[in-house]
Amino acid sequence: MMAVGAFARLVPHIPNFTPTEGLAIFGAAYFAKKYWAVITTVVMLYLSDLVINNTLARPFFTEQDGFIWFSPYMIFNLLAIILTVVVTKNMLRKVSTISVYGSALVSSVLFFLVTNFGAWAEGTILYTRDFNGLMMAYVAGRPFFYTSLISSLLFTTILFGSYEIFKSIATKRQKTVKA
Repeated sequence: MMAVGAFARLVPHIPNFTPTEGLAIFGAAYFAKKYWAVITTVVMLYLSDLVINNTLARPFFTEQDGFIWFSPYMIFNLLAIILTVVVTKNMLRKVSTISVYGSALVSSVLFFLVTNFGAWAEGTILYTRDFNGLMMAYVAGRPFFYTSLISSLLFTTILFGSYEIFKSIATKRQKTVKA
């Protein structure tokens, strides 16, 4: 699943319209050891960022020579995903339609707040270093919030829905075999 998530970040797509948050939420709900939800999502995000930073986004790193192993913005992306797992695992103690969609909403808000704060705090974008600059960062990021929210709702629906359908089919087959 994580390979599909990484691939989805590498192919052309609408900005912030990827299954990353949905995968983190799904892992928070169903991994027995919740740290695996963090580890797998962080590794997927890091590896796909590594490819993106050295191919598609390479022109944005004019101050760095050679291969780009790490970029400061990655800290905020990773922090947002870690927070998503930590917060949504508590929301998903009992998986329901409301808890899944609530988690998708919270995840999108967290990602928006953390990554746009990072764009402002990092200082590479020309926002003023005051409250107005921070607000400008949030206003500039607003269009990305909408695509992030839509993708989180869509991919959590696909992931959780597919899982529930698969579980239902497996249960029916077990009952048929026992009968």
